[in-house]
Amino acid sequence: MEARENGFKFVRDEKRLTIPFFQRAYVWKKEHWEQFFNDLKESFESKKEHFLGSVIIKRQQGQDNFSMVIDGQQRLTTFSILIKVLYNSLEPSNQNYFKDYLFETYTDNEPKIYHSKFDREKYIKILQDSSAIDPKEDEGIFGCFNYFKSRVESFDNNKTFSFMQYIIDSKLWVVVCLNANEDEQKIFDSINSTGEKLTATDIIKNALFDKAIKETDQEQATNWYEKYWESTFESKENREFWNAEIPTGRIKRVRSEIFLHAFAIIKGLFDPDKHSLEKLSSLYKDYIRTIDKKETKKELENLLSCIQKLANIYFNFPKIDKDTMFIFDEYEKRFFHIVDTFEIHSVLPLVIYLKDTLQKDEQTYRQCLYMLEILILCNSHKKNYNKFFARIIKESQKENGGLQEFLKNEIKKSKAYLSCLQIDYVKEWLYDINNHSARLILFWIELYRRHKEKEYKDIIELQYVYTLEHLMPSDWDEHWKNIGVDDEKAEGLIYQIGNMTLVKGQLNSALQNLDWQSKLNGISKNADLLITKELLNKKEWDENKIKKRTKQFIKDFIEIWDITIFNQQH
Repeated sequence: MEARENGFKFVRDEKRLTIPFFQRAYVWKKEHWEQFFNDLKESFESKKEHFLGSVIIKRQQGQDNFSMVIDGQQRLTTFSILIKVLYNSLEPSNQNYFKDYLFETYTDNEPKIYHSKFDREKYIKILQDSSAIDPKEDEGIFGCFNYFKSRVESFDNNKTFSFMQYIIDSKLWVVVCLNANEDEQKIFDSINSTGEKLTATDIIKNALFDKAIKETDQEQATNWYEKYWESTFESKENREFWNAEIPTGRIKRVRSEIFLHAFAIIKGLFDPDKHSLEKLSSLYKDYIRTIDKKETKKELENLLSCIQKLANIYFNFPKIDKDTMFIFDEYEKRFFHIVDTFEIHSVLPLVIYLKDTLQKDEQTYRQCLYMLEILILCNSHKKNYNKFFARIIKESQKENGGLQEFLKNEIKKSKAYLSCLQIDYVKEWLYDINNHSARLILFWIELYRRHKEKEYKDIIELQYVYTLEHLMPSDWDEHWKNIGVDDEKAEGLIYQIGNMTLVKGQLNSALQNLDWQSKLNGISKNADLLITKELLNKKEWDENKIKKRTKQFIKDFIEIWDITIFNQQH
């Protein structure tokens, strides 16, 4: 390995630089381009040294001056696009001085940097036909080109030439050059262990296809990549889904990482009792290294095929957002709505496993989801879910009996879980419930009632857009003294689920703390739900009515989420 400070001349000295097809797409945005350009411009004007970062390249076996870009492709791509923008601004006679930094020698216009498959077409267009780029493009490689173009428009020809010469000649880079027999994976990981890390998905993908290239060839690896990985994670239709950031505790992780974590649990690569998420990519690489050399090709393809199959299961689960329409009978949507509302993402590996295992037994799958739904909704002991769900997967694979009974028995074995699945516990909870949980429960009680009532059969769909309203307000002491009496009694009534309803939009703040009739007039304008319409004929709102309504909601709750199934002996 050789590492040295260098100018952009290292690109000219290479016959071709190839960015592997399995490296991630170009992701820099305007804030990156702005900082990048401003730093270079300030360095040029002040004649002070500036450091852009490192680039790792690896010489290809038996090919003189053909190298693979192992790390630094985002910076390298950005810099070369800036060079092309400046190049376009020069007089033709001056362009010849810089042609070798952009195009291969002895060709008309073949790019010196052969880009990854994902960005290759756009990058070639910038190098060969940049006049055809839509000036409105503001993202990705085209957005980068347009941004730099706007920044250098004010440069005259002399300044353009001087600026270009300066940033090419200056030793802005540290170039690490590996020999063909050196392990770039170790270098790749060490470089990405500091600063802005690649996602676990990037590193796992790199390890998979690095192994594929070494054990087969570039053509076979490319075929597998296109068939199993690109079509699943990187197609235009799927990319937004897999790149979305999902809150998981205190940090956000992209959805593809969440899936690969789930896959590792299902396949026994990840043990929550032993491993942390920081080790996810390392666990994959360790597994990939242990693949039997006699069956490497078969096992690698089987692994990729299995990743694709389970990823498609995850992708096809209901997608829950503010526009989702819900119907009571759509059990999978209801389950994922509850999971999303309580942010219990640790159940995902088990649900993927159940969906895959029970493909031919939807009734059992539905019953398993129903039990998990009740557990997630009622249980207040959520800390060890990740270990519990992983153990269910592991232990159920050894069982000869039915998954439904096995899951029920495992839930019942936990004293903490079972204690929350008792009628007395649920009653106590609904008599003193927080707004977050109450809003969800009332929404599904509404859908349940619509499902039962014939006149609502044609209008049973609802969006989760309703606001929770306390009927007797939390500021009770001005207009509700005859009911509240004192703080203890008032709180005992205010936070019962029977004292709550859902309204479209938010009730006018001036009405929220007024007497019942004034408040009811405001509620009536937003009363499009059954659970709210039933209030309109109430001439008064008092302790008896609150308790009576709470009891009815408890009855509805237990009809929807039958906790008694965990107390049955058979």
